[in-house]
Amino acid sequence: MAVESQRLKTQFLAGITLNILQNILKPRILGILFFAAIALFFALVRPFAPALGVQGHVVISSVLFTVGLWIFGSKWVPLSVASAVMLLLFLTSGLKYNVVFTGFTSRALWILIPALYFGFALSKTGLGKRLAYMVISFFKPSYLTLTISWVIIGILLSVLTPSISVRIAIVIPIAVATLEICKIKGGTTGASFLMLAAWGMVIIPGSGWVTGALWGPLAIAYFDATPGLQGIITSGSWLKALLFPSLLLSVLFILALYIFMKPREELKVNREKFKEEYRALGPMSFAEKATLVILVITFTLLVTTQLHHLPDVAIVLGAFALLAVLGVIRAKDIGPAISWDLVIFLGAVMGLGTVFQESGLSSFLSNSLAPVIGILAVNPWLILFVALGFLFIWRFLDAAQLYATIPFLLPLLPILASNYGIHPLVVYAVFIITGNCFFLAYQQPFVVLAESVAGRTVWPRNHLLKAGVIYFAVSLISLAMSIPYWILVGFIK
Repeated sequence: MAVESQRLKTQFLAGITLNILQNILKPRILGILFFAAIALFFALVRPFAPALGVQGHVVISSVLFTVGLWIFGSKWVPLSVASAVMLLLFLTSGLKYNVVFTGFTSRALWILIPALYFGFALSKTGLGKRLAYMVISFFKPSYLTLTISWVIIGILLSVLTPSISVRIAIVIPIAVATLEICKIKGGTTGASFLMLAAWGMVIIPGSGWVTGALWGPLAIAYFDATPGLQGIITSGSWLKALLFPSLLLSVLFILALYIFMKPREELKVNREKFKEEYRALGPMSFAEKATLVILVITFTLLVTTQLHHLPDVAIVLGAFALLAVLGVIRAKDIGPAISWDLVIFLGAVMGLGTVFQESGLSSFLSNSLAPVIGILAVNPWLILFVALGFLFIWRFLDAAQLYATIPFLLPLLPILASNYGIHPLVVYAVFIITGNCFFLAYQQPFVVLAESVAGRTVWPRNHLLKAGVIYFAVSLISLAMSIPYWILVGFIK
């Protein structure tokens, strides 16, 4: 009896041990443990002492541990909670409250929050869906005309809201409906081509203007927190630096996708099917009209700030107030209308620049990397292509779209500007290009979001990889064509 009891006890303990080991050996757990181990190494060993003090090492370890949670722990830990852990660790390092929480009082966050509500208004009123179907119904359905439609839709929606999540929520279901109307089976080359074209035009074009994607508000926060970069970003400077590269990359990507992924057989569907979908939306409501007028005026004011000198924060807050006054946004919408998980995450990220400055990390990075910059920056072509190649490789590790990596690199931008004549927005363009890459699904949260919204397999992994390789190739070409443009307009001297 005692032997049998001991045997059962041993089996029970072995089962528990095996279960624990199986859970620990999961890739997500291993990833978190890997980042935690590196973070602990920096906190305890302090390899950069005495050049970098205790506080700087704690900041590095805090960011590394949090990045591990962002990348591998998002299934269990919300972005906001992981960000709160990072802020907690910053406070334990001795940083002051006004430094740790500076991202939440920044101009950038108060541009972003109203702008996220613009996306909600587009979705709630049905205006985004109406605009998308209106564009599609203009053309006789073919792979070419649908491709052109996605370009127009992507630009239109980027003008009206920086929220890529909202744009995906609008465009991806319409793209799925398009496959059904055209009788294209999911998982085929034709389906992947149309879905990836629609997705790409949601992601890429909006980077050309400061409120077209999250990259703009993030850049404002990053730059305003970095000495030598304050005041550089305006709507005008952003347009001048990034509109041409963004549109060029969009055109080249969609063209290459069309050449290398479009099926040979043409579509056999009548335009009337799409017109029926558009007519089914009914007449345009007052809420749609009000939203369209307010958002168009807002965009116009934002890109003409050099003429009227109204603060960009005042413009977006005014638009938010008007949408509320006209009943498009109601009191009950304030909480659920936007993702506060995302807002808290971005607020924490937006404060990293100030945290790095106060902890001494920025000056340490500037001094440490200055010799490497001196070797590469003698030729703008060399340093920009090296940066592009390095960051594309780095994106396999940083799946958080470089949001945490960029603050580590920002201290180098004033050096490049003052010593080598390379404007900070030129380097930031490289950040955006590489931040949007998507060789594999885990690298790009908006790929995962699109698959979730579609509710089905919208593209096989080999088709996604092929499109990611195409994006990489056209990124190289776009950078090569953008450098002469930047030289021409004085952004590279």
